[in-house]
This record gives sequence, structure tokens and C-alpha cells, in this order.
Amino acid sequence: MSLKVDLETNFAEYVLDVGKLILGTQQRREMDPQLRDTQNEIIMQAVCALLNSGGGMVKAEIENEDYNYESHGVGLDLPPIFRGYLDAMRQGKLFLIFVKSWNTEAGVRIATLCSNLYHRKRTSTDVMSSWEALAFLRGRTKSPTNVNNSYSLHPQEAQGGPQHEENIQALAAALFDRAQLQYLEKLNFPESTHTRFIMFSANVSQCIKERLPECVSAFANTEGGYVFFGVHDETHQVIGCEEHRIKFTSVRATINGCMNKLPVLHFCARRRGIRYVVKLLEVHDKGALHGYVCAIKVEPFCCAVFARDPDSWQMKDCSVKQLAAKEWVAWMMERDPDISRFSEMVLELSLSSATPRSRAVYTHKNLERLKEQQKRRFPVLPDRVVYTPESLYKELFSQHKGLRELINKEMRSVLQGILIFSRSWAVDLGLQEKQGVICEALLISQNNTPIFYSIFSKLDVGCKGYSMIVAHSLKQKLVNTGGYTGRLCVTPLVLLLSPDRTAQTHYGSDMQIYPESYNLKTTQDMEALLQSLVIVLFGLRSFLSEDLGSEVLHLLTDKQYELLSKNLRSTRQLFVHGLPGSGKTVLALKIIEKIRNVFHCQPDHILYICENQPLKKFVSMKNICQAVTRKTFMKNDFEDTQHIIIDEAQNFRTEDGGWFGKAKAITQRAEACPGILWIFLDYFQISHMYCSGLPHLSDQNPREELTRVFRNADPIANHLQQVMQDVRRKSPPNLPTRSLQMLHEPEWPQGIPGNLEIRNLNFERVVNYVAEKCYFFFRNGYSPRDIAVLLSEASEVDKYKNKLLVAIRKRRTFQLNQEVHLLVQIKDASDILTNHIVLDSIRRFSGLERNIVFGVNPRAAETAISHNLLLCLSSRARKHLYILYVSI
Repeated sequence: MSLKVDLETNFAEYVLDVGKLILGTQQRREMDPQLRDTQNEIIMQAVCALLNSGGGMVKAEIENEDYNYESHGVGLDLPPIFRGYLDAMRQGKLFLIFVKSWNTEAGVRIATLCSNLYHRKRTSTDVMSSWEALAFLRGRTKSPTNVNNSYSLHPQEAQGGPQHEENIQALAAALFDRAQLQYLEKLNFPESTHTRFIMFSANVSQCIKERLPECVSAFANTEGGYVFFGVHDETHQVIGCEEHRIKFTSVRATINGCMNKLPVLHFCARRRGIRYVVKLLEVHDKGALHGYVCAIKVEPFCCAVFARDPDSWQMKDCSVKQLAAKEWVAWMMERDPDISRFSEMVLELSLSSATPRSRAVYTHKNLERLKEQQKRRFPVLPDRVVYTPESLYKELFSQHKGLRELINKEMRSVLQGILIFSRSWAVDLGLQEKQGVICEALLISQNNTPIFYSIFSKLDVGCKGYSMIVAHSLKQKLVNTGGYTGRLCVTPLVLLLSPDRTAQTHYGSDMQIYPESYNLKTTQDMEALLQSLVIVLFGLRSFLSEDLGSEVLHLLTDKQYELLSKNLRSTRQLFVHGLPGSGKTVLALKIIEKIRNVFHCQPDHILYICENQPLKKFVSMKNICQAVTRKTFMKNDFEDTQHIIIDEAQNFRTEDGGWFGKAKAITQRAEACPGILWIFLDYFQISHMYCSGLPHLSDQNPREELTRVFRNADPIANHLQQVMQDVRRKSPPNLPTRSLQMLHEPEWPQGIPGNLEIRNLNFERVVNYVAEKCYFFFRNGYSPRDIAVLLSEASEVDKYKNKLLVAIRKRRTFQLNQEVHLLVQIKDASDILTNHIVLDSIRRFSGLERNIVFGVNPRAAETAISHNLLLCLSSRARKHLYILYVSI
């Protein structure tokens, strides 16, 4: 019996094939025990991997031909943790086990068959359950230098009391130090929390390999102790191992090998290995050497010692992989990030009530909540099927004759549900678009499983496989990203709409059959799934992820999603005007990902251009495209470039030539199929007096606007609005008329606490003021990566750097985390993701952001753009902004 992934399945699932299987309660009792245990183990591994990976199916061929599911039962010996997660069904000669995703409301993040993390309780060596292991590990992280923990034996629990336990420890220590023992000598102490007796088996080396790891894990995780190989565990008599069967060098090598293989996890800075001492104590019989007792003293360990990697599996790279101890611990201990510094954020999806791979999702407390967004975007209405989005399906119906009739025919038997259209669900999910797809639609309806429709203009051999892949990806996203915890499958259905308006269903007898429990029974079931769909479609990795050290998602605004949903084939060129903090750079990166999937591009076929090096480097680290500055772009040919995204375009110049003409020429080289040229800009943040090289405003067509701002705290937002009015009143002469008039009024969500201070100080006071504030923030949970000090000109950086560094380090060294004291580093913005204070110019920090920003003397040499420069500076701060003018 073996375990393999079935790649030829008709189910849009992970399907794990375990081969032939004998079924039936009585039939399995009569099996060879070793074969039965092997089969159970393989099936448990398969189920565990699927639980931790979004669910799926275990497939087995029934070996006993007379098997009757109803009368014989199943007979598989599965652990209680699987209860409630499995459904079984016989289909012909196959036995199918349907596995839904693990639900983290169980109290632990992932399914585990055995933690392999041991502790001592009185005289027993017990493996910790997943829940016990989690409590133990959390206890060690809180106090990593204290080896005592809630699973150490409390003195009052010890048989005979604490004094008795101490006496046993002292007697064991004395025995460990003895030069020799007597054959059949009865020891004057029993097994206890700190002592363990084990008899040697025939194979000494094998005995140590099998028994030692659990003993060491238990003693190291409790209070330390002694293991005596060669002492009878019941009679406490010294037996030993015959002299000719045991060699010290061989025994030591075996023990060292065992110790080196034990997985250890550190939460502290010590990084010590397991500390132990090995002795062979001579055993004499009537004055002659009879053999040896192998004694091992194990010291308490600072953190955690496993006997072996936990018995927990996942699907990875299309195969079943066991989790290493380090990976298992990180997964188990992951919690919702601490957002106490972001009181405006509301938790929508918690890691403690979702699925193993889901991420925490947040919304702004003054914006629509997840449930409200679902009801507005994907309403479930009584006794009708809702088609959505309205503009898209009407456009599709008008473009493709017969499509309306085909869809209406498919919906004829559906009483209540929602049909969600897309030009390409594959692209929406981050997969590559397939040629020949007219459109795709997801049907979520009552008393049915979700159905994924792929409607083709012509069929080829790859259509079914493509539809299966997209349906599987959609199911995985709904569970692993959207956090859906119910039973779920997505059934792919391929339809053909021919040019002559005839339609046919490409699927027939191979339609998948699921247990009835997979049907969406109620409106509440449908809405729960649709809320997960909102997260899948509108969820975006937040820049807060870097600050919190954990990936978190926030939801796109309607306008952001509208831009991301545009048909790239009909919107080859677009100018996107966005206010500061409206998410232009985030959208630029998402559009790059969409271009790759729509046009099947390699990263070097897409060019991202910006003005400054730090932003260029930040984008380069994403590895999704080639990123360059405008100067580099003008120097090189970029012969492989097909598509161009330009960011912060208001700060471009024509000093090296007409960059816009060059970009347009590159993207239009293939006349029959021109490339994408999208330009993101904000005239409010222009920071120079030169010609920007942008087309005249009236020629910037088509044009879209982003007017919802959600980056800045209330005091900063109010300040920005005032500065924007100043910019409008005194706009620089190089700005086109009407460029600062937005079609829609800006939206500024309220309720984000923060701080704004404007001061006039001399040079020395500026330095000391920044140092004092930095120290204050460090003491309140912020780190150097939260802070940026921005200057008017890059030439001033050296003037401030050393003095600021000295001023900060004069303060008492602060503790950044529980392990290590670090000296503060000050660097420029090029390494924006590392943990240091940024000291750079306002212009070079354009397009980036930090929680705390100090702006020093934000005055431009050209008075006409002073307000613009102040706006650019102020918009970089999320929470705290300090504007410091230097008096002479």
C-alpha cells in the first residue's frame, strides 16, 4: 500500500490514492496486524495532510470483492480528532473519504496525530496532546530562561511529597557517581519524576535508539533526570548488559547520534544544545565484572526538545510532506498580530476561528464591515437568482449572441442563488488566462454545491483540465485565504457557445458526485461562503504586514477593485490620478501581476518605472517585474519589454529626453497587439519646477481617479486637507490647468488616532527632540523600522546622521525584544524593509510610508512648490507626524 497524488482525477480536489484497501469491521480484525497498522497509518497521514491543506479526498480501491458498505461497516481505526471532518461514500469499486478543512476553533492551528513532545508526570513519560504542547510552548516563550513550567511536576503532586522527590533525586545522583554496582542489587529508590529504569533488549544499539528519544524529550522538557539502562523497571534490581555485548565507544556514538537527531526549538538567545552526561557503570557479580549499566544524566532544557518531528502532514508541491518541528511550532503558535497601535482597525477574520492557512483580515472601523460588503456586492435574495456584476454580464450578453439564452437555460432549475460573472476567474485567482474563454461564472445556490462554469467559443483537449485547475484553485482560495470552514467543493462545468449560437455541455457522465452534506443548505451557509469570496476577491496584502511581522490582509475599495477588474485588452493605456495615500503603488503592483497572467508574460517583459531608487528597490524585491528609475529607462533600449507601468509620474522630468514618447513607442511596437501602458500620478505631490513630460491633461485619456484616502491618522489627514487647499491656491506654473480638480470629492475615513506637531527649533534642539521622541516610541512598542526622518535635500543627510545617532545612543539602550539588545541603525531609504531608522530626503522617500515621520525644515528652494513638498512629506506618515523648522 502506498500514498500518491492522483493527477488524473475527475474531482477538482487534492485526491490522494492509497491503493488497495480491505474494508469491513470484521474483515479488518482478521487481517495481518502489521498490514492493518500500515494501512491505517497511511490513511491517517493522508487525512491529516488534507485537513491542513484546505481539504480534499482519499481514494482507495476496495480489495475484498464481497464487501458491503451498509452491512460490513468500514473498520478503519481513525483518531478522535478526525470526528466531524470526514464523510465516506462507495462509488463502484472505489471507497472515497471526503475531508473538509481543519477548523482552528478546535483550539490549535493545525491537525496533528502526535506532537512527539514529551514530559514526565510522576513515573510516566507522556506525550503531550496538541493542546498541551501549545500551552507548554507558550509558557516557554513567556519565560524562556525558566525551565520550570506548567507541565513540570509540582512538588505537592509528587508521591510522598516534595521532600521524598528530592531524596530520590539525591539517591539517583549518588548512583550516577558510583564506580560500580552489584549484580541483582536492589536500588533504594524507585522510578520518579527524575528517574527512569529501562532493561536492555537483545540489540543494545536498537534499544537505545528506540527508547532514549522519548526519555530525553520528557526529562529535558520537565526538570531533568536520569535514565538507567540495565535496571529492571519493576523490581529496581541491577541487571546490566553482558560485557561482551556492550562497548563504551559504540554506546556513546549511538547516544550522541540520537541526541544530535532530536529536534530542538529555541525561544531564547542561548541557543545551547541538549546537555547530558553518559557513563557506563560497572556491574560486578561475586567480585568479577559481569557487565554494565548505561547511565545518562539529562539536564533541564531552556526551551523545547522533541523526540522526533511531529506527526503532522501537509500538501506541498503536489505531494504529502511531514512538517519539521520548527515549522510545526511556528504554525501552531501563530496568533493574530497585535494591532493595539492601530485602534482604527477592526478584526474581520481571526486566525483562531478560520482555517490553518488563512490570514488575519482587517477593515477600517469607519468603512463597510465584511458582512456589509458581502450583502452589497453579493446579495442573496429570496426566490431568485441574482446575476452580478450587472455592467459586466450585460456587456457580455451584448457581445456574444446566444450567451443570455445559454445562461438562462442553465439557471432554469435554480430557485435561489447568485451567479458571479468574470471575464476570467483564472486571472482573478492569479492563474494564467486561457485563450478561447468567452467568460466564466460561479454559481452559489441553495441545496447545491457551488458550480464553476467555463464558457468557451471552441473546445480543445485542454479545456476540461483548465476548468478543473481553476475550480480547484477557487476552492482552495475560499478555504485557505477566505477562511471558509464548512464542507466545500467547486464543481467545474464546461460549456460551448459556437459562433452559430448553438450551445452544448461538454461534461457528461464524469460529473463528480459529493455527499449531500456538501450542499449549501441555508441562506446563512451561502452568505458565509460569499463572505469568504469577498476576502478572496477584495483581499490585499497590507503594508502593515511588515510592521506587524505577520502577513495581514485588508479589503480593496470599490474603486480600487474596479480598476483591477478592467479588461486589459481593451484598456491598453490608462492614467490613474490618485490622492496621497489612496493606494496607487499597491494597485500598480497588482496590475503587474494581472498583466503576467493575462498575457502569459515573464517578469522581464514587464517594466516598472519610478523616479527614485528606494521605491525602485522596494518593487525589485517583489520579483514580479523589472524595475528601473526614469534615468535608467532613458539610457537603455529594453528590447524585451512589452508592458510598462509608471509610478509617481508627476515627479518625472524631460531632462534626459521624452520618456512618455519612448514608453509609448515600446508598448506599441507590436501594432496588432500593443502592450499595456498604465501611468499612476498625483499632481498634488509634484516636487520640482521642470517639465514633467506628461501629456497635456486633456490628452490623458482614458483617465481614472482614486479619491478615497485611508493611510493617515485624523490629525495628519486634516493637515493634508489644509495643505491641499494651499496647493490649489498657489499651484506651481508647471502644473496644467484643472489638474488639481478631482471629479469626486476626496473621502477621508475618520477615527484614526495619531499625532501632529509643528515646531520651530534650532539645529541642536531638533536633533535632541528627534532622539527623545524616538526613545519614547521605542519604550512604547515601536521599533526603528517604524521611523523615518526626512530632509528637504539629500545633501543634508550627512549633516544630521552622526549627530542624531550619537544623541539616540546616549539614551539608555532599550530592549527591542526578549532575546537581544540592539543598537539603533540609521540608514537611507534603499533598505526600506530592514529594521533601521530611515534618514533621507523627502523626494527619495516618495511612494513609501512609515508610522512615524519627522520632517526637518520642509522648505523647497523654489517657493512655488513649497506646499507641494510639505504635502509629499506629510502624506508619508501613517500615525505620527512631526514637522520641525530649523531656526538660524
